[in-house]
Amino acid sequence: MNIRFATTADKPRVLALMDELGEEINRTRGFSPHNAEATKVGGTMFDEMVTRKDTMIFVAQDEEKLIGLITFYLLPNLRHGFYSGHLQDIVVCKEYRRKGVGKALFDALKTWCKKHNVNVIKLDSGLELPDAHKFYESMGGKFTEKMFRFDL
Repeated sequence: MNIRFATTADKPRVLALMDELGEEINRTRGFSPHNAEATKVGGTMFDEMVTRKDTMIFVAQDEEKLIGLITFYLLPNLRHGFYSGHLQDIVVCKEYRRKGVGKALFDALKTWCKKHNVNVIKLDSGLELPDAHKFYESMGGKFTEKMFRFDL
């Protein structure tokens, strides 16, 4: 398994993984038009994300197959004088789960963060994803705050 940053050539495979996540969310939360439109919008956003310095897509590759990804956003923290990061998505192909792919991706992210003055990684997770919560806790995550969402 190889962990690296996504490139423009990875676009179809990254979007396919995001579709897999969207389908899973639709199964657990119920259908959402937002999830149904994600690939259309995501394709344009992907092009932007791979060129920016404050967003990253880490991918896990097994031979030619993309098996997992993390999307990460770098945020300057004016009040504390360091960077924090927001982990938005972590996706591992269903057949590769519980095989160390998520841990390898998360370890690569933490290594990158330590080298780039990122002192805190935060993420939010849907309440109906207890398996994901167990994974985050196993990686050292702590439940520390309440998240609020404002749909516009």
